[in-house]
Amino acid sequence: MKKLIFGTIFLLASLARLTAADALALLVYTEPVNKQDDVMKVWITAASSTQIEYKTTPQSLNRSRIRQTEVKSVYFFEPPIFKEAMELYESRDYRGARDKFAACKEAFDKLDNLEGNYGTLAGFYELETCRKIFDLDTLKKLLDVYQFGALVREHQRNQLEVYAVWDAVRTKSWARLDALATEVMEKKQWIGEHLAQLKYCHGLALEGLGRDTDALIAFNGAVTADYTASEELTQSAALACLRIIKANEEVKLAIQLWGTEDEDPNSPGYFLLQEGLAMCDLWKKSLGGGKPLPAEHAFFLRYREDNKPKVKAKPKPKADAEEKVEDGEKPKDEEGEKPKDEG
Repeated sequence: MKKLIFGTIFLLASLARLTAADALALLVYTEPVNKQDDVMKVWITAASSTQIEYKTTPQSLNRSRIRQTEVKSVYFFEPPIFKEAMELYESRDYRGARDKFAACKEAFDKLDNLEGNYGTLAGFYELETCRKIFDLDTLKKLLDVYQFGALVREHQRNQLEVYAVWDAVRTKSWARLDALATEVMEKKQWIGEHLAQLKYCHGLALEGLGRDTDALIAFNGAVTADYTASEELTQSAALACLRIIKANEEVKLAIQLWGTEDEDPNSPGYFLLQEGLAMCDLWKKSLGGGKPLPAEHAFFLRYREDNKPKVKAKPKPKADAEEKVEDGEKPKDEEGEKPKDEG
């Protein structure tokens, strides 16, 4: 019985070890003995805040250690599992990519103290996959335990600040989100990718607060800030615009009066109706990324100027033949001249 228990424990320990991986890297020495020996190719097995543990061949059982002060920099080679995850990510298979990034993060979790390690980087992209599919609950859980100290790229560190705004979306705290999004946008000059997120989140807050006109402006800003680069986000922003326009009472009136003599092309509802049509055309041209326009918004396509029915002008009433001539003035003949007196 004891042998069975110990055997099971050993098997579980072995399986746990299979999830870990050694990171192929180059160590660049701070003070090399000579120029030929300033770089060493290694397989890093672990790292602390002061030391790096490594081996010189992938099969070696021997471990060596070097103080981090002796290393000027560490250059990591991209591991196959991270490459596979990025291929899925770039093909927009975010759920499949998330699993791969999670496995990569776990495999290199002993390297969190080294800048640029692929475990920390995989953890960042795992967060991004959650944001891309709007899984904000999982995003929150992952953020609570994420170790981001080894991230080196500024735009990735800035994204961590934007996540605070997404968390306000998760809780549907519209007033808080309105204030937070406004504060964060004014904080610095954001790149298009981040600005699109901030404007989209702000649009949700404004819509939630019943400020539809302001929300429409924010959602339009999200579409133009990063256009098709942030595909999922810009598509969601475009559909939010169409949602708001469709529900607008003045737009409903413009639809009711479409093609009638009471139609007012200068009314706000008419303008918004045409804006909705333009957004649908943009979706079909490029914004939708090949996705069909949702059926609930396809009705906008009917309201083109070319499709408008022609309104027949009302016939002018004929002049009364018995109309009295005022002030004794004689009526004009058909050419407009007064008839001459005879005799």
